[in-house]
Amino acid sequence: MATPTERILSLAAYADGRGAPVSLEAITADVPGYEVDAPLAAGTAEWETARKRLQRDLADLREHWGIDLAFDADVDGYVLAPPFLDRYERAALIAAAATVEVEGVAPGVPGAIGSAVDDTVAQIVVRVHALVAVLRGAMARHAAVTFTYDGAVRRVEPWALGTWRNRWYLAAHDPSCDALRRFRLDRIEPSTPTIAVDDEPDAFTVPDGFDLDAAFDLDPNSWGTDAAMHACVRVERDHVDAFVVEMGGDITAQDARGAVVELVVREHQSFRTRLLSFGGHATVESPPELVALVTSHLRALAGDT
Repeated sequence: MATPTERILSLAAYADGRGAPVSLEAITADVPGYEVDAPLAAGTAEWETARKRLQRDLADLREHWGIDLAFDADVDGYVLAPPFLDRYERAALIAAAATVEVEGVAPGVPGAIGSAVDDTVAQIVVRVHALVAVLRGAMARHAAVTFTYDGAVRRVEPWALGTWRNRWYLAAHDPSCDALRRFRLDRIEPSTPTIAVDDEPDAFTVPDGFDLDAAFDLDPNSWGTDAAMHACVRVERDHVDAFVVEMGGDITAQDARGAVVELVVREHQSFRTRLLSFGGHATVESPPELVALVTSHLRALAGDT
């Protein structure tokens, strides 16, 4: 099974190699890590899962690798933005970055990820949270770790590290409640040491069924249990990218003023709260039930009964 990094960089290389718009269906058929068990049909749970995985990876490509692969409604497909490098330099960078070594490329730089990008001394380095290095070491040894979080001492089994909305998280099994917990690394409280690693190795085993992507999908719309609604949201031009990163969805129409983004909403209250965080720059147009949910909340805040 492809790792998240391998999957993301394979996606970039695939789009670059095609040299033409690519569809979600083509990606699931051709790119390792996106495979599905049956042909995709828009609106199904499998289609939504594949689309959300792709949206998360597109955000990672843009934020961490500087590669902009975005949906273009005019050509009905995903298209690479023109690179700053020429075609051959870009291809070399993508191919070389696929051999990332987590140990880093420069001694004394904890948590740096990098690799050579050509046959000279050029290097690419992505800085990560300072605690990633010690946690990766504990994961490699299958050793439990102890730290302070929200004022309480936690002793957990570190299963995986990942990012969501540009924040690093640890997914870990908490034996005290026999549950999977997620901890934001920048909220782990400093102490001496910040994270203590047990001396005993091989203290736990990560289950075969552990879903790495689901572990770091913290979007309430992914696991909401409200009745699914197909929403259309009008978003002003300068806020489209931020809206898609925050909410997901597909751009289905664009003009000089902005775009229409369509998405399936499964957690109504969370959708309303996040929509309003755009301060009027995003307006839900349908269905009527979601429009009423937002407008009634605004009237209540204004004291208009």
